[in-house]
Amino acid sequence: MRKTKIIATIGPSSQDPAVLEQLIDAGMDCARLNFSHGTLAEHGAVIDNIRRISQAKGKIVAILQDLGGIKLRLGEFEGLRQLARGDSVSLAPEADSSRMDVIPFPQPGVLRSLRPGNQVFISDGAVRLEVTDTQDLEVRTLVRNGGTLSSHKGVNLPGVAIDQPVLTPQDEVALQFGAEKEVDWVAVSFVRSAADIRYAREHLEDVGSKALVMAKLERGEGIDNIDSILAEADGVMVARGDMGVEIPTERVPIVQKEVVAKANEAAKISAIATQMLASMVTSPIPTRAEVSDITNAVLDGCDAILLSDETAVGRYPVETVEVANATILETEKIYPYYKDLGSRGRTQAIASAAGRMVRSLGTKPIVITSTGRAAFELSRYRPDHDVLVFSHDEAVLRRLSLGWGLYPVGVIPPERDVAKLVSLLIRDSLDSKLVTEDDVVTIVHGFLPGVSGTTNTIQVLDLKEFLGSGLA
Repeated sequence: MRKTKIIATIGPSSQDPAVLEQLIDAGMDCARLNFSHGTLAEHGAVIDNIRRISQAKGKIVAILQDLGGIKLRLGEFEGLRQLARGDSVSLAPEADSSRMDVIPFPQPGVLRSLRPGNQVFISDGAVRLEVTDTQDLEVRTLVRNGGTLSSHKGVNLPGVAIDQPVLTPQDEVALQFGAEKEVDWVAVSFVRSAADIRYAREHLEDVGSKALVMAKLERGEGIDNIDSILAEADGVMVARGDMGVEIPTERVPIVQKEVVAKANEAAKISAIATQMLASMVTSPIPTRAEVSDITNAVLDGCDAILLSDETAVGRYPVETVEVANATILETEKIYPYYKDLGSRGRTQAIASAAGRMVRSLGTKPIVITSTGRAAFELSRYRPDHDVLVFSHDEAVLRRLSLGWGLYPVGVIPPERDVAKLVSLLIRDSLDSKLVTEDDVVTIVHGFLPGVSGTTNTIQVLDLKEFLGSGLA
């Protein structure tokens, strides 16, 4: 089966239940809901439909709640503003109808942080301004790259520290909603430091959410602090859109590879996002370069690729997932399976030993986990075979569906008798048709099933011998 996962953004093109069903059939492992757009009611309906459809199909699909975050945008002004190279324009909190050289930017705190020489990128870098002078809340700039501006265009300020909480008031409302709907992952936008992740976790705990946290790397500060961010987050998203404005474009592919390698070393999820199949917004077939982009992301070792506009507003959402699925499957034929990585701590050491056994004995791995950590740790070694995962909690299985090579099978009732637990695992694995009586399996579990942090056991079983022993 396909090991690298597919995250598809749900929007106007894909929120109909019939299309959601087709996306799941085509290979969607996780649905991303962009809370920068849409209403809570619309997102709630999508979540309910995905849960209903996935349950009917017996396929576990995760929900990723992507928060809007501290996205900087221009204010409201009438019509369009045409800027030419060499023009002088000001940024100010409010528009002045008597002055066409003033562009509203309703972020007074950010304006105070600007200094001469700072660069201001607008509309994904299509327009570039350079700060020449600051006078209280009016910032004078020189137009370096001209273009047409309209209200609410996005603004990037590379190298400028933004002294604002990582969560906006709108994000806090969305988090409460997400907790009520039991979303599986929360993506925090514009992460700058590990403190941002701790801040987000505090809010998740306050609203009673058990969702895992994905840090979106979009700002230069976040890239600089990647090691400490990985120590706090459960995963990272290489958000190449804003990142390509914040840092030189030619650095983005290198940063992608570095971040994925670091995430894999830390046993954290990595997802690659932005323009993976962008031409399929309007075309039923991708460009060769886009297919190569997916191939390279898979070979980099990412856990998942993310489709955004292609499935949210594009004309061919289902076809896009089908192309991604086919490309990943073809690439995984030449994937460099098994990584001989070091280990720290008991769970990682057990996972390391299990990974070696899977490779040397050609066994199929099975993991029973309470929190998902043992499964993520085994995935880190990129075994040849799919990792069959069981848990006592369906929510844990949904979170694990983003992990490379992890195949959530089902919920198993808590069983302290290890012999009975193993029998349950074997029976359900056989029922799933993912293993046969001719297989040899490597089972990873703890001495206290149902208690987190107790993983300490590896069992290698020849199923034919086991079933013939009468212990099953």
